[in-house]
Amino acid sequence: MKTNCQNCKKDFDITKNDLGFYEKIKVPSPTFCPECRMIRRMAWRNERHLHKNKCDICKENIISIYSEDSPYKVLCGSCFHGDAWNPFDYEMEIDFSKPFLQQVKELQLKVPRLYSFVFQNTNSEYTNGAAFNKNCYLIFVSDYDEDCAYCYSTTNSKNSLDLFNSTENELCYDSSSCVKCFAVSFSEDCASSQNLIFCKNCNNCSDCIGCVNLRNKKHCLFNEQLTEEEYKQKKKELNLENRESLKSLEKQAREVWSKYPLKYIHGLKNIDVMGDYTNNSKNSSFVFDSNSVEDSKFLNFGSKIKDSQDAYVLVDGSELCNEIVSGITLSNAKCSYCVWVGFNISYSDTCENSNNLFGCVGVRKGEYCILNKKYSKEEYEQLVEKIIKHMNDMPYVDEKGIVYKYGEFFPIDLSPFSYNETIAQEYFPLEEKEALEKGYRWMKKKERDYKIEIKSEEIPQEIEGVGEDIVNKVIECAHKGDCNHQCTEAFRIRKSDFDFYKRLKLPLPDLCPNCRHTKRFKTHNPLQFWERGCMNKGCQNKFKTTYSPDRPEVVYCESCYQKEVY
Repeated sequence: MKTNCQNCKKDFDITKNDLGFYEKIKVPSPTFCPECRMIRRMAWRNERHLHKNKCDICKENIISIYSEDSPYKVLCGSCFHGDAWNPFDYEMEIDFSKPFLQQVKELQLKVPRLYSFVFQNTNSEYTNGAAFNKNCYLIFVSDYDEDCAYCYSTTNSKNSLDLFNSTENELCYDSSSCVKCFAVSFSEDCASSQNLIFCKNCNNCSDCIGCVNLRNKKHCLFNEQLTEEEYKQKKKELNLENRESLKSLEKQAREVWSKYPLKYIHGLKNIDVMGDYTNNSKNSSFVFDSNSVEDSKFLNFGSKIKDSQDAYVLVDGSELCNEIVSGITLSNAKCSYCVWVGFNISYSDTCENSNNLFGCVGVRKGEYCILNKKYSKEEYEQLVEKIIKHMNDMPYVDEKGIVYKYGEFFPIDLSPFSYNETIAQEYFPLEEKEALEKGYRWMKKKERDYKIEIKSEEIPQEIEGVGEDIVNKVIECAHKGDCNHQCTEAFRIRKSDFDFYKRLKLPLPDLCPNCRHTKRFKTHNPLQFWERGCMNKGCQNKFKTTYSPDRPEVVYCESCYQKEVY
């Protein structure tokens, strides 16, 4: 059936299977369209903005996702998980004279919050959404990495810089969606390869430059087979140690890439899946950056889950979940943020190892709780029914007049973060005026107390001859803040960065980490589908793909692609 989104006013479809899912988990149909629901969830995820702050209990300095002027109490990891505070001390009585979500908002402002989402890292202070990392700096949503920096969604990698959505790599640089690679730079979608430069979708290859769709190849330049001696001579002539030469080579490589067919989906071992960057999944649609997903829909970063809808980061055996942001091992969880290990949880925020929660914040090892107050099983069940009715009879209404009855995820104005602090700004960028008109908060750019020591035009073109005296100097970003990349306008080269560039004979970057990240981020296909036909002559296959019709790539269906490439 068709219905109208109360947020963007566009019509959207709710299928028979959707209705069956909502009936199974006992929630009403959504009143926001899929895209507006996605943006609403993303606006709760500050992944890459870090601030200096202090723990509210021990007063130690911390690097936090919450700024010092945030209205929230923020605790370091030791204090948050320690015995110095008790979440049940903040219990609230239900007040049926005002909207329930308003009461949750009041509770959010009282209960201390975890400073960042990190776990068992070593010498990796400047991180978030990160666990089991060692000697890492400015890596986000990344686990089990060592000696890595400026990475996003990277796992099990070593001695690498500027990676995006990559796994099990070593000595790699400025690459996206690469797996099990060694010494691969400026490349995308490559696997089990080494010594590649500006290559795309190459597998089990080595010593190649500007190539695409190669398998088991060596010593190739722009897909042309060369002898080892010819390759070495051509590589020398390309002057790969020079920044301007690399920029020219990138342009040439992308022109070559666009002439070769690509599969309509980034994914392997899927059955009946409409998604992208998704593997080992079945019977799922609108699924992105996910693995081992079954019978699910509208997911970003799902892993090992089934029978769930509308989530951003939902992992490790979760099922029967709806409208979740950052969930781990959940069952029958709805409309909640940062909830880990539990079942029957609704409208809760940063709770763990708990069951049967409704509207709780910061609860650990709790059961049958509402607004952090404990009840008996019978009292809890009776009150939940009464609260659901109350949420429908007296819903929360935001400043724009949008109504939030039971079943809707938290409004954006309850998010702890400004819109431009969150991942929503990366996928759906807004200017400040647009965000404020939509009723979103906006983080103003803070004045920085620094003096530019090296202008962007003064950055050496080659690393050769550059001394260690450049380490920690303030270098101007070439964008100078004139971009929508959340540019920091200046950056420093750390000693470990300098050693890495020297080892690989790479020129120093001329962009700040945020601008470099945005450039890689834009190589990732959008979270949108278009109906297209296979571009192989004579093939009549149709499919949904994240490659828009106006893009230059040649897009094939699965069978035609396999015939051509494998």
